[in-house]
Amino acid sequence: MKLKMRLVSAMCIAILAVSAVGCSSDMAIPGADSSKKTVQQDTKANKDASTGKLDKSSSSESVKMIYFVPTEDASGVTQESVEISADKSTPKAALLAMLKSDRSHKYPIFDKAIEISSVTVKDKVATVEVNKAFAAGKGGDLTVKLQLAAIVNTLTSFDDINSVLFVVDGKQVKSIASFDTSEPLTRMKNLIK
Repeated sequence: MKLKMRLVSAMCIAILAVSAVGCSSDMAIPGADSSKKTVQQDTKANKDASTGKLDKSSSSESVKMIYFVPTEDASGVTQESVEISADKSTPKAALLAMLKSDRSHKYPIFDKAIEISSVTVKDKVATVEVNKAFAAGKGGDLTVKLQLAAIVNTLTSFDDINSVLFVVDGKQVKSIASFDTSEPLTRMKNLIK
């Protein structure tokens, strides 16, 4: 009887210790699926964002262009990539790949009316020319948050882009839905899954 009580007490103490300490996400769990993608959140994956001004000798080289799309459970965005010739790996091409991928999902967050006209880069700030359909911020705060995260994280994957501004007809968009876009938006690391 005493042995049983000691075992029960020891188990309770072990459970409390594990609960108090917690589990690190870096700890391996036996039998857990380790086939999930690992995401490099802090490294720049796409190289120079200049629009195709590469040596002609490198134009036939194929590179992996990174972009982000919303997760199926809408908890954030996840990294995807596409093989593309180096001279075509531009910020606008990355955003178009992002739109195409998102629109192929069962529940896309980018309405077909949303368009991205151009992307220009100056002083590490990407200025994205969007249409009024995007600037209207339809679909609610979660949709807009995921749209912004997908665009901003895709563009800040380029070496020479640290933040993103949005413009419509050449005029800066000060807010989209309830989100302040009056200042350049930086990488949204907390939404990368």
